[in-house]
Amino acid sequence: MPNRTYALEWIDLARKNLETAKLLFRENHYTEIIAIEIQQSIEKMLKAILAYHGIRIPKLHDIIELQKQCSEHINLTGFKIDDLIEINDYYESERYPGPKFDIPTMNEIKKNINVAENIFKQVSDFINKNI
Repeated sequence: MPNRTYALEWIDLARKNLETAKLLFRENHYTEIIAIEIQQSIEKMLKAILAYHGIRIPKLHDIIELQKQCSEHINLTGFKIDDLIEINDYYESERYPGPKFDIPTMNEIKKNINVAENIFKQVSDFINKNI
């Protein structure tokens, strides 16, 4: 039986990360910080799908792996796998000290906020549709 309540808790957390990313973007804040908020938002959206289906939430941050786990429950569209690979890299490369190959540009951040908004809408619609 679907666990809509638990899924909505994950969606609320994802919404906060996404809203934070958008606010920081409007304020022209550090792109590496915005990037982490984008990654966290997508991670939590994908975990919402697993929660909805009563699947134990894995303790991982890899959105590629999470998307694979979710793919049997929802067909997310409107982005390329390369978008997720780029966003997935934000978690480790921007979160911890060490050599960084690239600081995300504002254009890259804008594109990936759009990816996150698209995924957020699809996941929210899916969970709210399947009441």
